[in-house]
Amino acid sequence: MLRGLYTATSAMTTNNKKMDVITNNLANINTTGYKKDLVISETFPEVLIKKINSPVDYAGREGFRGVEVTQEENGGYQVSTTGGFFRTKTFNGVSYEKMLNFAVNEDGYLSTYYRDQDGNIDTAAGYLVLGNRGPVYVGDAALEINNRGQVLVDGNIVDNLVMLAPPPVIGTLNSGVRLDKIEINYDQGQIFETDNQLDFALKGRGFFQIETPEGVKYTRDGSFKLNANNELVTSEGYRVLGSNGPILIEGTKVSVSERGEIFADDQWMDQLNIVDIQNLRDMRKEGSNLYRMAAGTEAEAQPFSGQVLQGFLENSNVDAVKEMIEMITLFRNYESNQRMIKAYDDTLHKVVNEVGKV
Repeated sequence: MLRGLYTATSAMTTNNKKMDVITNNLANINTTGYKKDLVISETFPEVLIKKINSPVDYAGREGFRGVEVTQEENGGYQVSTTGGFFRTKTFNGVSYEKMLNFAVNEDGYLSTYYRDQDGNIDTAAGYLVLGNRGPVYVGDAALEINNRGQVLVDGNIVDNLVMLAPPPVIGTLNSGVRLDKIEINYDQGQIFETDNQLDFALKGRGFFQIETPEGVKYTRDGSFKLNANNELVTSEGYRVLGSNGPILIEGTKVSVSERGEIFADDQWMDQLNIVDIQNLRDMRKEGSNLYRMAAGTEAEAQPFSGQVLQGFLENSNVDAVKEMIEMITLFRNYESNQRMIKAYDDTLHKVVNEVGKV
């Protein structure tokens, strides 16, 4: 019963955090170049539950029937089994699963994974898969998983993924959900025309580089202007960087090519320093519509391959209808968990005040 209280309470706490994120998304629906946040939640580790002081029904016990293995084209594996469990090493302890998706991480270990915005496997935040000898190391050799759950590297068995369930075990149980992390959705927003010669929209992946007192930062907001020194700056006065440093524009008629080359009165001035950052997971939002790299990381930048559109800006990629639907769903889930807690509380009240009298 108390476990049910924990489960409902954790769901309400997670819903509160999701509501904060949705509210922030809606508040920035008209912010130029804003990218919406997504909440990633996960369950607490699945723990084994056992019969206590009860005879084991060996006749009705589910036996081990092997492992079904599916190999995906992008290097991932999906395995499922009956009569046993796969295990992963999480921050909150070992989790036991009947089905598991994993791939080989950068260090050569089997690990669960997420998918990035391009649908590619990302094991950076995954959990290590445990075999009978601990984390399973395969390196960069040829990997095979057979129908008995054995891990073969270059044809040699190195470990087994399946833990057979001891006789008292009757299944698994978890105690709710928790907030895992908040991810940024970098999908392209709609582009609209402004007819302002210093407004620029990026079509495709990439960021403008901005000079700030804390170092170089990044933005998708291309609503620029000129300061008193004829330098191209953001709305907050931060200088926009070009191939030769801060961009200086001397002239009245400004034109920009699709590659970001800047001309003033038909004279070449500079080129916008736009970069396509590959490690988007390491980017963090800041105020003034800017992004920075997380502490201890550097931008893995590639040349910009999209288009620069002069006289246009990019809207936020927040869909108001979808966000409102998600908000209504969260309200309903919150109310359901609230009623569940009330029911548990009433039951506990009867146990303490009425059963005790008997």
